[in-house]
Amino acid sequence: MDDYILIVGGDVTLRERTFAGALRAASGKPVLTVCKNLESPGLRFFDGLIYSDIADHETIIEEVEKFAKATGAKPCAVVPTNDFTVTSSAKVAEHFGLTRNSARTVEMCRDKYAMKKAFAEAGIPVPKFRGFSTYEEVQEFIHEFTFPIVIKPRQMAGSLGVIKVDRLEDLEAAYVQSVQDVLSFNGQAYSPEDIFQIEEYIDFEFEVSVEVLHYQGQRAVLAVTDKQLGSEPHFVELGHVVPSVHSSNQTLIDCALRACEVLGIEYGMAHFEAKVSRSGEVKVIEVAARTGGDAIMDLISDVYGVNPYELHVRSYLGAEPDFPQRPAAGVAAIAFLKAPLGTVAKVDRSSELLTAPDVRSYSVTAKAGDFIKPLTSWLEREGFVRLYWPDDSTAGRSEPTDKGLRRAREISNEIFVMTE
Repeated sequence: MDDYILIVGGDVTLRERTFAGALRAASGKPVLTVCKNLESPGLRFFDGLIYSDIADHETIIEEVEKFAKATGAKPCAVVPTNDFTVTSSAKVAEHFGLTRNSARTVEMCRDKYAMKKAFAEAGIPVPKFRGFSTYEEVQEFIHEFTFPIVIKPRQMAGSLGVIKVDRLEDLEAAYVQSVQDVLSFNGQAYSPEDIFQIEEYIDFEFEVSVEVLHYQGQRAVLAVTDKQLGSEPHFVELGHVVPSVHSSNQTLIDCALRACEVLGIEYGMAHFEAKVSRSGEVKVIEVAARTGGDAIMDLISDVYGVNPYELHVRSYLGAEPDFPQRPAAGVAAIAFLKAPLGTVAKVDRSSELLTAPDVRSYSVTAKAGDFIKPLTSWLEREGFVRLYWPDDSTAGRSEPTDKGLRRAREISNEIFVMTE
């Protein structure tokens, strides 16, 4: 086998098109992935498998070395796909002397406290924040904050353990819940489970992400996405829309580019998240040194005709990406399904809504017998529908379209039959 591109976590749900992008970027080289779930349907598309937890860099290195002894092939690039692979990918790449973001960059991108500290020192607008490990520490400084505040784990993702707290009386219960949420992940993140953060609540109307490409010392914004959240006190993402109604907000664009510069990101895509006020003011939530999740990359492909995963991989290969700046061709959205609370009796896939002309794809993850829990993180979503309206536009709008959210609610109401 020739030397190959190693995608760490390429089979992860809603990131499967990493393979298509990597294949185009590979110029004929094999594309392998790291995975420990042999039932994953995405595995059959890859040219090979490195069997390991995606966040366990030591085991990945061991298995890659074994693979090299058996085949003579080594990775020519190691590419992260989500938050839990940013550190492991960088350490594997370092072991093999390959292109990677620096250890300092990776540390700041994974630790929300270190990130916010760097931003504050650089004058990038962030909410007031403090890090802590125990509730006793919180009690020492909580008087410095005005409620509402937000408590969050420093090294988790997908809104896991992120909780809004409106009153001092509710703080301890929120802390206990955040700790339980982290522990429920059973160490899969291979990161500390006892470090947390309190932040000022950002009372802005909109949340967005900006997808920034890094290549050969340059940075370019590919797209801005409107993010649609579920009910507080949690911050679960229920939908995304490309392009954003804030795509022309130059303050937002400049802030995203500057944040990536401060973190020292040099390779691949970065996923920048911020809140935006109705007047256009920006405050940064966080930045991740990897592609955006929840099929945002697919939405960008629908609207702009470029696969961001290809650009992501090409950057790690040191190649100059080809991404013509095209105008938006329509509006794309993904919205997540949520079944009613209780036990699912059956899932009825006969709804005509699932085969409507604007539906690109859908997935239902709940099945008969599942007990549906309240929505507290991405783990309690029961599927998705991906939509595209080629004749639509966000130009001139001040609010993101809610067509995707409405469609997801309609589908959920039709397909989930609950026990009485």
